[in-house]
Amino acid sequence: MHRVNRLVLRDGARSGVILGVCAVALALLGLTPASTWIPEVPLLAAAILVPVALLGWTGWRVASRSGELFAGPLVGAVAGTIGGAVAGIAFVVAGKPAVNVVVGILGGALAGAALSFAGAIAQLNGRRRSAQR
Repeated sequence: MHRVNRLVLRDGARSGVILGVCAVALALLGLTPASTWIPEVPLLAAAILVPVALLGWTGWRVASRSGELFAGPLVGAVAGTIGGAVAGIAFVVAGKPAVNVVVGILGGALAGAALSFAGAIAQLNGRRRSAQR
């Protein structure tokens, strides 16, 4: 169990920092007046696709390394909380309401857990299919 906890915290923190960096970059590109020339559709697509891919991959990776399904949602909750907190703070710095920090933390934890759980399920189902062949 101790090894799984280390994996969850290390991989969750790593993915959370990556999510935070992406959130700050997207906030700078999407919320600053100097970048109004950038179309919103690519920014929104990146804001959705990058976290979905990263959190799914994080759940897949931690499940493959630990062999435990429950590690997926835990690592996603850690990563999502960090990424959501950074995103919320970036919004506040850009002049949006402070409630964005709370929404970022809660939404990041819940979405991160769900997306990483899906990645963990995909990994363990793939492993099970490979073992049956």
